[in-house]
Amino acid sequence: MPQFHEKTHVFIRHGQTNWNLEHRFQGQSDIPLNATGREQAAEAAAHLSDFALMRAQSEPDFAWDAVLTSPLSRAAETGQIIAESLELPVIGTHDGLMERFFGEAEGQVVTPENWQHMDENFADIEPMDAFVQRNLEALRQVLEQHGDKNLIIVTHGMWIAKTMSSLVGEVFEVPANASVTELTAESKKQLLNGQ
Repeated sequence: MPQFHEKTHVFIRHGQTNWNLEHRFQGQSDIPLNATGREQAAEAAAHLSDFALMRAQSEPDFAWDAVLTSPLSRAAETGQIIAESLELPVIGTHDGLMERFFGEAEGQVVTPENWQHMDENFADIEPMDAFVQRNLEALRQVLEQHGDKNLIIVTHGMWIAKTMSSLVGEVFEVPANASVTELTAESKKQLLNGQ
């Protein structure tokens, strides 16, 4: 099994969509990036380039190897923009990287009330426990298959927040569109050991 805790793996939240702008539950609805989202993806590529330069100061051979994304178009296009900018291959998609399914809430405007009580207010939402377990299993599979690569994983805001919360044992807020979140070696060891 690859020693994937020795490699660098980062999550990128996809760029902005119109539904992000309108504060709508997006979930697994396949909403495309808007113009701002494409600009954010290009900015993320620049940040990742800077990240690689900084990492190379301590690891002279450091370079990004590949991009992997959620199959939803907002993540796939973000990944494609990053890959083209950094001259990297997109090595595929993984269904387990998709956002939580929000059922009847998808397309509805988010309010403080329905955000806090979404599971009671809307039908057919993917249960949180099942969502987190799906995320962790998907991440385990990704790392086992691609653990020998310095990998950029493009996924979704709640996916990143709940996965990181589970791995680090404290609340991790939903990251901004196109922001970079590094997966720590300790988190990967915990995942590998099934903790």
